[in-house]
Amino acid sequence: MISIEDFLEDIVGKAMRGQRISVQDLATKSGISSSSIAELLEGRVDEETITSIAPHLNLDSKSLIISGRKSWYPEPVNVQGLEMYNTKWSDMYVNSYLVWDRSNRTAVAFDTGADSQQLIDTVHSNNLNLESIYLTHTHTDHIADLARLKSSFPSIRVYVSEKEPIKEAELIEDGHNFSIGNLSVNSRLTWGHSKGGLTYVINGLERPVAIVGDALFAGSMGGGVVSYMDALKTNRKYIFTLPDHTVICPGHGPMSSIGEEKKNNPFYPEFKNN
Repeated sequence: MISIEDFLEDIVGKAMRGQRISVQDLATKSGISSSSIAELLEGRVDEETITSIAPHLNLDSKSLIISGRKSWYPEPVNVQGLEMYNTKWSDMYVNSYLVWDRSNRTAVAFDTGADSQQLIDTVHSNNLNLESIYLTHTHTDHIADLARLKSSFPSIRVYVSEKEPIKEAELIEDGHNFSIGNLSVNSRLTWGHSKGGLTYVINGLERPVAIVGDALFAGSMGGGVVSYMDALKTNRKYIFTLPDHTVICPGHGPMSSIGEEKKNNPFYPEFKNN
């Protein structure tokens, strides 16, 4: 089982950093002691502290408590024509994906992860035609094995956001449309974690699929390294407007769905009343 990427302490820390709220600021706003907040940031689950600080961070308290208790895990996802690869990079794990049209075996890779060998093996064992690699963003862990994947398929083409150009990759814009055989794909600019983060929305499999990179995780989201507020905004606009049964394929942690994220993601409290 792939571990959840973020828990209570990670989520609160990201919200504090993104909104530039210090421990002392949060203590003043919430009436909770600085020491209690510091303990929470070390992983201590105290419901009074969580309930008191959550509104000041625009987080959902019930989801935070569940995250602290580690009592939620997304339902398993099994979609034919979609394969996930979870590979170790330094002290963490990173995901890459392979999507193919089962009717004509046309395939596309999304990111490379730390080690693309399993993805390469899947292409060969299923007699797939791997046409291209689309990158969600260019942080090192997501493109670490790009050279090997390219050398294994010499005619392959690499695509990346025009806002994050890298050598030998073709640049695409927000709203770029393409196909994987009979599957249709649309790119959406979900930036904030990175300058040019792209989400790829795929239709034509048994369920809609969104390859989101580090825009969204199961029960969390990527750190707003470039812009926390824009990360929240673009996720709301381009990811949470997708149908509830859409599969979420994140850059770290397990796959999830839009419906499960609306119920369980603390960063989006507005969906909890629906």
